[in-house]
Amino acid sequence: MSDKFILFNDEKIDPSLLMTLTDLAELLCEDEHVKVNFKKFSYYDPVENIVNVSFKWKHRSNVDVKKLLKADCILGALGFQYLNLSTIDELYESKETYQHPKFFIQLFQLIEEFRVKNLILKARPITKKFIDVRTSVKIADNASQIKFYLTKTVPTDLTFLYIEQAILNDNFLSLQTPFESHLESLLQQHLPKIYDLTSSDDSLNLAILLMDIIDPYLKQDMLNEYYYIPKIIYDEYKIVKKNNETKNQLDVAVMEQSEQVKSKQSQAKTNSPYLETEVQDGQNSNQARENDRQGEASDDITELTLGKGKSQKNQLDALGNDISDYVGEENQYTEIIWKKTNATNDQQQAYQTLKNEVNTEIRQLINVINKSVEHKENSRRNQLAKGKLSRQLVKYFTDDSKRIFYKDDQKSYQLDATFMLLVDASYSMEDKIEETKKGMILFHETLKQLHIYHEMIAFSEDGFGADDYHQPNIFEHIIPYENSLNANISNNIAAYQNGEDNRDGLAIRVAGEMLKLRPQKQKFLIIFSDGEPSAHNYEQNGIIDTHDAVLLLRKANIFVINIFISQNKIDESTKLTIKNIYNDYCIFVEGAQLLPSIIKPLLQKLLLQTMKQY
Repeated sequence: MSDKFILFNDEKIDPSLLMTLTDLAELLCEDEHVKVNFKKFSYYDPVENIVNVSFKWKHRSNVDVKKLLKADCILGALGFQYLNLSTIDELYESKETYQHPKFFIQLFQLIEEFRVKNLILKARPITKKFIDVRTSVKIADNASQIKFYLTKTVPTDLTFLYIEQAILNDNFLSLQTPFESHLESLLQQHLPKIYDLTSSDDSLNLAILLMDIIDPYLKQDMLNEYYYIPKIIYDEYKIVKKNNETKNQLDVAVMEQSEQVKSKQSQAKTNSPYLETEVQDGQNSNQARENDRQGEASDDITELTLGKGKSQKNQLDALGNDISDYVGEENQYTEIIWKKTNATNDQQQAYQTLKNEVNTEIRQLINVINKSVEHKENSRRNQLAKGKLSRQLVKYFTDDSKRIFYKDDQKSYQLDATFMLLVDASYSMEDKIEETKKGMILFHETLKQLHIYHEMIAFSEDGFGADDYHQPNIFEHIIPYENSLNANISNNIAAYQNGEDNRDGLAIRVAGEMLKLRPQKQKFLIIFSDGEPSAHNYEQNGIIDTHDAVLLLRKANIFVINIFISQNKIDESTKLTIKNIYNDYCIFVEGAQLLPSIIKPLLQKLLLQTMKQY
């Protein structure tokens, strides 16, 4: 049976909701790498480190869906630690002794979930408001299912639902079944033992006790699945765990062997030159060959034993620095490809045409900044307690503070800031490319004439060339930092072309690592985009990855702003997603032709704000 709920297989997941659940899972698991996914049933996948929440809670009216999903997240993230996997093995061995194994397995999981839920409520009382909502909805669902099956001839499912009803409502005395009253009295007698369970083994023992009573009455096994145990995943996890333990033992053994060899070599050097020669040049020694690759600290020991080293290429920024450790888990299979923009004579003319259309905004913005700089340079601070003596000495006699001194401000003033502009060069930006280039020219010409170093990079992913283990990402270096004040490089803006997909989180991480190396005190990263991150195996996790990338840069005192460009009205759900990614540091442009009029006040505000810092 598929884990996915068929009705929702192609449904788009609300990214803001996914981010909320992921934050909760990271907090509960105390693990920033844990993910959240939607499946038919809720459970924790220890192999992939994913908390799965159930699709079945969605599309419900008159109920807080977020609380239901958070309850699933809580049970999945915290519940796994209370589960004994060896008990699951015993469960599946025991099921062979019964004629109705499906009933037995679900009965155990019903009991085990009740036990785990109570443990979580005891350890984390604050989770009660979420778990209570989930319990109340399950009670309503249970009543609806019982009402439906009363009209059908399915006594096995009906018996299970009656037991579930008694457990959910904490009411065993009212328990009924489709069978004789003797069965009901036996169940009423033993079900209260569910409050005394302290381990998975206890849950299994109670399930066995109840199954021994119920099994003879059943004529067929259950039709439906109400509770789920990911047995295959648990088996795989045990294999992975065992392999990791073996690997750790191997690591220790290799380290001990290495220490022994070093000790022998040290003794040989100390005792005799002949022994040193024997150790280094003997017939049984491992001699270094000319083409041998030297081991690295990041090499996996299991790969070394197989004669392999690092399997992935180093990921480099535009300066050739290795940033492989900073690209993030979701981008581990990406290849960063740097491309230089080469403008032709025709594109020089195209640049001038586009520039003429935004010249007015450029001149106005430069005049405002220059006047502010001029005022900053020429202004002086008056009414100081010390400094140069003012000619206006009347205040000495009229002012109790006796502040009759002044100081001139600095004679030269330079904005200590740098900017980087990231441009989403995915195919969806094609209908906005001309207006986007106008915005880029306004950005570039203003900063160039103000002698502020800046950088422009267009990013895209080769969607046709990407697969699960290789995702080529093209970074087109339109305006390099070191040449940004050179007028000859400006024509590159008219020359860049769009690609296919966009992996925003990777681009922001790459840009951030480059900005960290810049000497300026104020660092700004501005992103032009027209949608959510979209690349190979990135649609769902890309939202989280981009959000994390933005947070990391903000912690490094890099100011990150997104300018979201659309030719149509932007729907509220998209706005909410972008706001969640950039924490409200985003501007929405409905109509690409408005982009220059948006950039002008933004750039003016950032530059003036930079001046106030000093």
